[in-house]
Amino acid sequence: MLITLKDIQLKRATDHERGNVQQFLDRLLIEVVSENYRYFLAEHLAHGLPPEDSPETYCWPPLLSSERQVSGLFSAGISRVCPISMPEHSITRTSKSLSDSETKSAKRKGRIDFLAYFGNRNIAIELKRCPISTLGDARDKQGLTKLWQVVESQSKEALVHMREQRESYVSPVSIGLMVVRVSRKVTARRELDAERVKAMSALPEVAEAVSRLTRADYISYYKAPTEMQASYGWGKTEREYRVFPGVVFAAVVHESTKQKAAP
Repeated sequence: MLITLKDIQLKRATDHERGNVQQFLDRLLIEVVSENYRYFLAEHLAHGLPPEDSPETYCWPPLLSSERQVSGLFSAGISRVCPISMPEHSITRTSKSLSDSETKSAKRKGRIDFLAYFGNRNIAIELKRCPISTLGDARDKQGLTKLWQVVESQSKEALVHMREQRESYVSPVSIGLMVVRVSRKVTARRELDAERVKAMSALPEVAEAVSRLTRADYISYYKAPTEMQASYGWGKTEREYRVFPGVVFAAVVHESTKQKAAP
């Protein structure tokens, strides 16, 4: 199930005549989680193990995997939502370097993960994936903070490029989207189902913490079906379990190249 905690409030980005970015994200994430479950079912059948061997715990759906595999899900989802889309779209980024105590701007070639045409506008999407645990405070997770800063910066650079090339892009906006994989280790001394329930109960709190930490324009989380929440093959012996209650989606939306006011 997909649960939205925060909708996009930006007026230009939610203009129905140009193309509503909120609607775009809603449709895209439905496709992503649906394709992820289709993959899970196919892998489950492929194992061919009897039910008592819990074959589902050996499945590894792409939404829980590396950034490249997550990107593959989004590529499929975008192609279904948008009539025109391109992965690895070339853009010009602005880099800053210090020389003789002066800051100089330099142009360099780069790529945005996806460029899509939705409604009557171009949308650039920069995608990142970050794993975190349900244990501890999200504010202590430095990897998440640093990655969020990267996805904010890179997606903003994409909009700057599109604004500078106005003849090539229609009503452009850019999205920095972070996929936060939430999990919890199950030690040998703990009971698997009890840990799964604890992790699931913690998922909404984790999503709220990610929202506070990032101050994203959009926050939702995906509650994975029960059969997808336990995974076997972890630890040094590869005989431990890990539980995955779901995934948090955090997005920053850029509709203007002007800097936001400091908090």
